[in-house]
Amino acid sequence: MKRTAIVLLLLGAAAGVGYAQTNDTVSLDSLYIPESVRQLEEMEVTAERPLYSVDGEKQLYNVGDDPSVQTGTASDALQNAPGIEVDAEGNITLRGSQSVDVWIDDRPSNLSGEALRQYIKNLPAGAIDRIEVITNPSARYGGSGPVVNLVMRRKVKRNEFFTFGASGNHRPQLSPWVSYVYGGKRFSFNVYAEYDYSHTWTDQSGSNVMLTPQGDTSAMRSYTSHSDQRRHGSYLWLSGHYDIDTQRTVRVWGGAYPSLSTNNATTDCQWRELIYAPGDYSYRNTSDYRFPQAGGFGGVEYTRRFNAEGEKLWLQLGASTFGYHGNGTDTRTYTSLTGQDVTLQSDTRSRGGLGTYIDVGYTLPLGKQWELEVGLGGGREFPGSYVEASDSIIGGIAVHDTLRSYASSASGWKYQAYATVQRRFGNLTVKLGMQAGRKHVEGTWDGYTTATVDRTWTVPVPSVHLTYSTKSMHNFAFSWTRRTETPTADNLSPFVKYYTESYDVGNPSLKPTVTHNIEGRWDKYYDCFGTVGAEVYWRTEQNAVSKVGDVVYNDVFGREVSFTMPYNIGDAAVAGGTLNVTYRPTAFFNLRLSASAYNYHYRLMFRPGEWVEDTAWSGRLRLNAWAKLWDVLQLFGTVSYTTRQIAPMNIHEPVFRIDLGVSADLQDRRLSLYLNVKDVFGSDTKQWQSTNPYYSGGGRRTTSSRYVSLGLTLRFGKMELESQARTGGQS
Repeated sequence: MKRTAIVLLLLGAAAGVGYAQTNDTVSLDSLYIPESVRQLEEMEVTAERPLYSVDGEKQLYNVGDDPSVQTGTASDALQNAPGIEVDAEGNITLRGSQSVDVWIDDRPSNLSGEALRQYIKNLPAGAIDRIEVITNPSARYGGSGPVVNLVMRRKVKRNEFFTFGASGNHRPQLSPWVSYVYGGKRFSFNVYAEYDYSHTWTDQSGSNVMLTPQGDTSAMRSYTSHSDQRRHGSYLWLSGHYDIDTQRTVRVWGGAYPSLSTNNATTDCQWRELIYAPGDYSYRNTSDYRFPQAGGFGGVEYTRRFNAEGEKLWLQLGASTFGYHGNGTDTRTYTSLTGQDVTLQSDTRSRGGLGTYIDVGYTLPLGKQWELEVGLGGGREFPGSYVEASDSIIGGIAVHDTLRSYASSASGWKYQAYATVQRRFGNLTVKLGMQAGRKHVEGTWDGYTTATVDRTWTVPVPSVHLTYSTKSMHNFAFSWTRRTETPTADNLSPFVKYYTESYDVGNPSLKPTVTHNIEGRWDKYYDCFGTVGAEVYWRTEQNAVSKVGDVVYNDVFGREVSFTMPYNIGDAAVAGGTLNVTYRPTAFFNLRLSASAYNYHYRLMFRPGEWVEDTAWSGRLRLNAWAKLWDVLQLFGTVSYTTRQIAPMNIHEPVFRIDLGVSADLQDRRLSLYLNVKDVFGSDTKQWQSTNPYYSGGGRRTTSSRYVSLGLTLRFGKMELESQARTGGQS
């Protein structure tokens, strides 16, 4: 009969006996064990974790303690994680946004696109211990976006399968892909290759009125445009994982993504000049561009574990590169201006150098209550060159366009160190973090004039996270982060980039944007219902950067023209709250409702001494449903509505959208199919109004957002954990 010290203590307490304990030895004065207990061959006492909890900056869903999802996949488990949705194609959404970083065992997965979607669909839920959702990450996670971390509980000893699939839609889009996965006791690797062809279109129309600084109308314009974008792309991914022993692991990865994109557009414009060369004019502009491009990346990581308590050291090295060569023509034909038709030929080359980075981190648990983590990292960002060469063809004669031809080069580097310390006080967890470093950008522009940029900043990132959980699964969380985003070299450059009828220029006086993000959250899990939660948040941006359109008289054009320039907004803040309700009567059915209301305010000085400000309340409503029937069929549906919103000197009209999908796993998941309908009623149309006092107007933009997509996946092979779960080998 197996007896542990815990069992003996419990039995002794139940029998009312005395005992004494010295180190790991327990002495009992007397013990009476009833006959019913003596007949047991084995007794075991376990502490049950709550299904949902919070810890530091993390919301936890303990998948390993949810037996109802063990026969499913990681996609099924993610559907039950706080705030996460997975559609029929496998796209992960958090709080309605697809800007999510997926990590695996506390490290970035380096997966994206179809490669990530297939990983999620193929990974058994039984291999996952817990899912960590981090909406306001601390300095430990580097970036500012949300993170979803999959923590594994078991290693697959034997796993080998080949997967083939294809997806497409009627826009049209076609994407066949293949994948091969091998996993052994100590070594595993994954090969993924994809080809993608897509065709999308955009229709746009609008009008605007330009005023002089004195408030007189200079010109009135209206336009319509249509563009077609086609892309031939490919993606190759390789990764490997090797366990040197039980404590040391090496992981390598790499990939490449060459592509060819084309863009054909036609714009018809009518305008009336009232001051400079008064009259009514019109033209048709056609453009045809090609953009072959390619990029690559790779990295290696070494992890050293020291004990089972979580002490470990890791070192990661990586590199990437990117470049493209674009060329095309713009032809403008006037209907009322004879002899002024023009064709611009441009040749654009961007050659990216090798960007490199290094990260070193160390985690040290200090007993059961403390945990310390420190890290150091840095790298050299994409150093590269850019050449824009243009020729004007007038009357069949090509003339070098010195105004629109230039060469530039830009580079930068950054390094930072961070430290986080976490302390648990019973059910209360406090986590403090600080990251500090230096960032540098530099660049040169050489054309009709020259310009240089050379700036360095100190970038601090402090963070505070507090969480408290009760046994009845009330979870409370508070977080504050302060982040600094530095301007790009291009946004700082005073070099003016001229286009046919407008220009773009940087702003050398730009300051870094400082963002304070404060969140407070309460969640309660009910066994027979699901989750109810509320959240309040406040986000303020000091010196927020926004690119604003304006008008000014320009000697090159000899009249008032439009231009864009980045500005530091004097003050911008958003404050609001969200109610989240998840109805989960069974493991494979979720009905989520998210309703939020928020107030946005900005104050902008876009001309010396002239301030523009606005404030408005807006709201979002999102209803998502997911159900898995008979363990093979999944149904998806999402309805979303966003009320009118404001942005610096712009108003965006409401947007309504419905997405529906269905997928099926057949033949023991060897065959998977899905049907997805995006934007069922084609209602996702962007409409806006400009509130610029000198450049008023509005517009409408419609894209190929409504489409029907189909997908097919064939799998050959066997995944060990999946088969164990189905046969009851894992409980």
